[in-house]
Amino acid sequence: MITVFKILGRVGLLLTVLPSILFLFDAIDLDSVKLYMTIGMVAWFVGSILASRILPAVEDDAS
Repeated sequence: MITVFKILGRVGLLLTVLPSILFLFDAIDLDSVKLYMTIGMVAWFVGSILASRILPAVEDDAS
């Protein structure tokens, strides 16, 4: 389960960075950049927060 949240965080980070690069080269318009970056921001924060809350609990159970 922790792997899913880590992947979600990394995909969110990618969705936060990649649209600005694509906009730089005129591959997508500004409205799409705003949409993708907002989705990426939410995914990145949710994935990071859930991974950081679940990871210590999983490590404590393994001990």
